[in-house]
Amino acid sequence: MLAYMNITSSSRVRVAAVALLAVVGLAVSVGGASATTTTAKSTTHGTASVAYAGSLELWAATDLGPKFEASTGDGFQGRAAGSGTLASEIISKEISPGVFMSVGKKNIKRLWPVGRSKFVIQLATDPLVVAYDPHSKFAPEFNAIADHKASFSSLFSLLSSPGIRVGRTDPNADPQGVYFILMMELAQSTLHLSYDPATTVLGVSKSTPFGLPAQMVDEDSLITDLQAGEFDATSAYLTQAIQYHLHYITLPQSLNFAIPADNANYGKVSITLTGGTVDQGDLITLNITLVLPANAKSAPSMTDQAADDAFVAWIVSGVGRAQLKKGGYPLTPEVYIGATPADTAATTLPANVLSAFTASGGTTSS
Repeated sequence: MLAYMNITSSSRVRVAAVALLAVVGLAVSVGGASATTTTAKSTTHGTASVAYAGSLELWAATDLGPKFEASTGDGFQGRAAGSGTLASEIISKEISPGVFMSVGKKNIKRLWPVGRSKFVIQLATDPLVVAYDPHSKFAPEFNAIADHKASFSSLFSLLSSPGIRVGRTDPNADPQGVYFILMMELAQSTLHLSYDPATTVLGVSKSTPFGLPAQMVDEDSLITDLQAGEFDATSAYLTQAIQYHLHYITLPQSLNFAIPADNANYGKVSITLTGGTVDQGDLITLNITLVLPANAKSAPSMTDQAADDAFVAWIVSGVGRAQLKKGGYPLTPEVYIGATPADTAATTLPANVLSAFTASGGTTSS
């Protein structure tokens, strides 16, 4: 089993490198399917172990983790990868985090049938954008679209240009890869295009349902590859664009998968993943759960469980929500969903989490 580790010199270098990348724009190659971030200090309870979507990596290393430690006295260590990859690693017992922060609810819900989680709490949305390299030969055209000097619909013909290098994540491993394909499909009908961007930009066809493999990279290396000049444009979340100081094009509400009022429109498109799972268009949301240890039938009892509980209580509190907003996340009302009707917030959440959730005006949904 691949366990979380105490801080090492290599992990300190990792955190420093990610922070430096955001400041000076250096290209730091992440490599591998996932990355580990660990911070250390004198703790009150122990150290919270958090598995989080790769899009949160910089924010978690430089802001979220340190602010949590300063607020609570607990330690923080994290593991970043695509949400789908993390869910698979938890289910296979390759990793054993106490907390899982996922983009989209689906990958947390995958833990329910195997008894590794009993709930999901929705925290915020994260609009989809198109990021681009300001040094690309296509940069003048991207700039014109970003500055509203060219029509937004021209973005899709630009992304279809011969020789342009488009980057994205694998839809079977990461939700952003799903949403980028769905956005392209939705654009055709929403913008009344005479062509299908999913085909012309991504290479999606009956024989290649997920498009061109050369476009797909791991979530935790997509942004660094863009900054290194390996792509002219990539998919990204608004929070990544803000935190990494990227040049980006804002998508209209009808295509950014972040506006609750447009959710019915998002649901008009879907994709069938490897294995037959169908992903319907839906809001892009940031979500959190406590992870139960393997074979647990009740609340987990493990080293540092108090710190894991403290982290979830902190993130759903007013202080934690302020950090989410600072990180660029459009906040939504917190919504609790239990794995079964018996898994209510009152019976499932630890007392400190329930108290913070209630104080923040959290509600329950089926």
